[in-house]
Amino acid sequence: MRAPEELDEVDWAALEHAYGPAGDVPEMIRVLYAEEFPETEHGENVGEELINNLNHQGSLYPATLEAVPFLAHLALHVTWHREAFLEVLTGLAELDESGVPAPESIGGRVRAAILAELPLLMTCLTDPDPFVRQAAIRLACVGTRPAHPAVVRTLADLYESDPSASTRADALTALALLDPDPATVRDREAAAIDDRDREVRLAAALSGLDRAEPPYPAALVAVVAADGAAVPGSHRFAARPRPFPYPGAPHDRENELLTEDPEGALSAARAWIAAGDTHQWGSRLVGEVDQRWRDREAQCVAALAEALPLHQDGAERSSIVRAIAGLMPRAGDPGSHVRDLLLAEAAGDEQDYAAGSPYAPGVAGRESSRGKGHGLLWVDVEGAGDDRADVPHSVAATVTDGPHIVRPRSTGRERTIRAAQRALARAEVVECARLALAGCGDMRLLEQPGNLSGPVLATFLTHHRDEALPRLHPVLPELIARGSAELLDALGPDLAAAHLPQLKLALRGHPTVAAARLLGELGPSGTDAETADLLATVDPTARHDVHAEAAVSRALITGDAEPALEALRGLLRAQSPSGILPAVGRLGPLGAPLAPEVAALLNDPRVYGRSLAADAYWRITGNPRPVLPHLLARAAPTTTYASNDTAWYDRRDALRVLAGMRTVGALATTPPELRPLLELCATSPRRVTWKDDDELRRLARTLLDEPMPS
Repeated sequence: MRAPEELDEVDWAALEHAYGPAGDVPEMIRVLYAEEFPETEHGENVGEELINNLNHQGSLYPATLEAVPFLAHLALHVTWHREAFLEVLTGLAELDESGVPAPESIGGRVRAAILAELPLLMTCLTDPDPFVRQAAIRLACVGTRPAHPAVVRTLADLYESDPSASTRADALTALALLDPDPATVRDREAAAIDDRDREVRLAAALSGLDRAEPPYPAALVAVVAADGAAVPGSHRFAARPRPFPYPGAPHDRENELLTEDPEGALSAARAWIAAGDTHQWGSRLVGEVDQRWRDREAQCVAALAEALPLHQDGAERSSIVRAIAGLMPRAGDPGSHVRDLLLAEAAGDEQDYAAGSPYAPGVAGRESSRGKGHGLLWVDVEGAGDDRADVPHSVAATVTDGPHIVRPRSTGRERTIRAAQRALARAEVVECARLALAGCGDMRLLEQPGNLSGPVLATFLTHHRDEALPRLHPVLPELIARGSAELLDALGPDLAAAHLPQLKLALRGHPTVAAARLLGELGPSGTDAETADLLATVDPTARHDVHAEAAVSRALITGDAEPALEALRGLLRAQSPSGILPAVGRLGPLGAPLAPEVAALLNDPRVYGRSLAADAYWRITGNPRPVLPHLLARAAPTTTYASNDTAWYDRRDALRVLAGMRTVGALATTPPELRPLLELCATSPRRVTWKDDDELRRLARTLLDEPMPS
């Protein structure tokens, strides 16, 4: 450790932290010795600013390493900062989420410096403040395992006799890691299952789950279900030490363990929901089960529907209804009770907020840059005089944009922002409830279809087309003319051909990729000369992908590809190819003169464009053989896969192209080297990746010639 008197012995100005030279570090450390709540000249907390400088979004710096001995001294000698800086040191020692950082790395060197200070800091295990004792326990867990015998004895004493139940629970969790005698650990935890304190029972059950293989013993799951709902977070700080054991964040740890056993996790989640769903612990666990496991949608919807009436906060209700909306198309009919519950939530302001209604008095904003049908993005809010102000949600963003709150440029009041947040949360509840009802095909929502957004109507057309169309026919012309991209994507050629005048209005008023592409798909037999002229007048300064799609659609209608080829060559040179290559592929054989430019992009340094280039190349040349090696390399078949592996994005893009080839017969057989990957994607009970898993399963089944389950 180093005392503040030694601060001047370090050339801080020669060291770097997150914002440049670290010359301000010594003064901030001195102030923390002198004051309990020091602030900078800008009103920021000095301690928070210091830590942000030394550990900025997970990045460490040379100044961080030099500061460790001073932070340890501060934690040991300044009581009012002790808990906070023990937590800081724990976080710095565990910074690398993939495990212990390499010794030669800056993270490894910082960790080594903290471990060197650990023997003296362990005296904090007997601090009078229970929160400090818990922080010291968490710091002990980042040390060597097993721990020094003196530390193990102190932890055992804390478990046996500490007056704080949370401290006893944390000590029990730490002993599972640090005690060198496995038999003693098991005997201690077996006795703790029947302890007088629920926190201790929960800690014992979690340690038991950690050693067990799923499916977990029902007795341990029952303890977690019964006691986990009522155990609060055991310390005051929001930042939790990660990774395992998370002694200060039991519900993080529970979810990591429980979701390995989906039935056990759903059982615990339903129990927590029945107990009130405090802090959304139960509903969040339900969401994590869905993120990790396939084909649990119906169970998840039922559990979330039980949680919804328990929450009055707009943001909490919004998150639950949003989750239901995402699950519903895959969950089947949830039953009349759930549909009635969602219908009540969907009965929002009858103004057409999702289509861009006039702004309410006292509210200034601007329409989304994506055009009508995508809601509004807030720019400023005026005239809300107090916390209880009611800002109409008719001007709020829909779920497709995600509500965006932008602070007023002028000096606005915080209560005005809160009023806008409440309004946006209510708008999202309404929109997500409508999306959920559309996903399960509840036709009662279509009694007033003109008040529904493009995404809601698109969901009806995608999943319940035959039932929904008779109700939509009277209002469909007006809705198409609004230009909602989601609705246009769901129309299909039959409806598009029947509503050509409205499609032209949509392109004229709100040029979008969807409108331009759909007109081209109608071809010369489904359009007229006016359509070609309209496509030719799309502003070249508009979004480059809209310009590209309009040029291609005109070529498909007229048969004259030269203007499109000239436009696409210019765009490929000047713009990111990822927005242009899909349009190139739609040209088909008319785009063959662009083959050299597209082939050059197969090795483009912007990796995300290579699969798009492969797709465009085979479509314009009719020859998939040259691009197959590129696609197989992108799919990267291997024997091991991780759900958080970023290579899944590459695999998804490559499989999209290969499935497209297979669908139209350009790929006679699926390459055998892909079969292990495809069988994993098609049959795994777990989600193979946290994002796009449903699409990966569908693509794999297409390539394996297997039908998707209904």
